[in-house]
Amino acid sequence: MVRWIHAPDWGDSTARLLHTALNNALYQSDELLDVYRGIGLDPCDIHWNQPAAHLWPTITRDAAKVRRLERLITLVKHRCPAVAPDLDTVLAARGTHTTWYREQERHRSLLLGPGCSRALLDRTDLRAHLVDLARKQFPVLNITGEPGSGKTYSRHLIQHMASDPALACEFKIISVEEDFYDHVDATAFMATLAARLGLPTDFPVDRHTEQARTVRELVNVFVGRFSALPERLRWIFIDGLDRPQVGSGVHMVVAQLAKEVEAGQLRDTRLIVTGHPGDFAPAVLEVLLHEKLTGVTASHLRGFFRGLADHVGSTLSDDDVDGLVDQVLAQADLDDLPVLGKAACLAAHSQFTPAGSP
Repeated sequence: MVRWIHAPDWGDSTARLLHTALNNALYQSDELLDVYRGIGLDPCDIHWNQPAAHLWPTITRDAAKVRRLERLITLVKHRCPAVAPDLDTVLAARGTHTTWYREQERHRSLLLGPGCSRALLDRTDLRAHLVDLARKQFPVLNITGEPGSGKTYSRHLIQHMASDPALACEFKIISVEEDFYDHVDATAFMATLAARLGLPTDFPVDRHTEQARTVRELVNVFVGRFSALPERLRWIFIDGLDRPQVGSGVHMVVAQLAKEVEAGQLRDTRLIVTGHPGDFAPAVLEVLLHEKLTGVTASHLRGFFRGLADHVGSTLSDDDVDGLVDQVLAQADLDDLPVLGKAACLAAHSQFTPAGSP
C-alpha cells in the first residue's frame, strides 16, 4: 500500500495529525515563509498575513503537488524536535484509499463524493470560474441556463471545491426548492440566510414601504450582524432564483448582497447564485463571473470517459468509448443529470476499477 505522503487524503485523520503538529511547531508567518522557501517553492502567490492554521493546509498541498511533502516534514522535524513523534507517525502512515480514482486538483475532478460515487460531466468553464473564486479574483458568480441544464447539479462541484481543507472555508447553502414550500419574499429569504449563519432571524424593518427601501433595510441589518461573526472564508450558495415562487424582492435582496460583497462589507465572502436575472449594480458587474450552462451531450460523455482513461493511464479505442456512452444512454436521458451522472459513474467504475480491488 502506498505511503500516505505520496497520495495524501487531506480529509483524513493523518492530515489532521500533520496539520496539528505543524501548527504546534511553527506559527509565525515569517517562520512558515522560511520553510516554504526552504523546500524550494516560490512564496509570491500566497497571502502570508493569515493565521498559521490557514496557511499550513496551503503549504502542505503545494509541497505534495511537487513531491516535496516528505522534505517539508523533515525540515520541520529538525526545527522543532518536540513534534517529531507525531511527524514520524505521518511519515510512516499508509494510504487507506479504496478507490482507483483520486484527483489532486479538485476543480478537475470527474468523480466526486464518498467512494467517487457521483460523476461530473462537462462544466469546463465553471471549473475555471471556481478557481478564480478561490483565488479571490472574482467574489460573485451567477450561474444561469434553461431548466435541466444542470444549475442545481453544479452544486456538487462547488461543494467539492469549497470543502478543500486548503481553503478553510465555511460553505452555506440556500435551496429555494428545498427550503421554501410556497412563495418566498425578501424577509423570509433573509431570515433563512441568517439562520444558516447562526445569526438572529428577526428583521425589524417596515414591510409596508417601497420595496427597494425594505430591501436596503433588510441587508443593512444583516450586514451589521454579520460583522460580529468570526473572521473566516465563507462561500454562500443560493440555488433556484429562477423558480416561479421567488418574488422580485428576493432578486433585489440578492443583488444588494452582491453589492455588499463587492464593497467588502461581507468580508471574505464568496457569493454563488443560480438563476438570478442579472440586474446587478455596475460595480458588481466588474467583479462578477457569469456562467451560462447548456445541456450535456454525448460528446461530453465521451470526454468524461477519455479523461478517466488518461487519469489511470489506460487506452480506449473509439469503439470502446462509444460502447460506454451507449451503455450510459441506455439507462438515462441526457437532460436528467442526476440519473445520467449515476449511470456514467457505474460505467466508469466497471471499466476502470483494477481487478482484485475492493
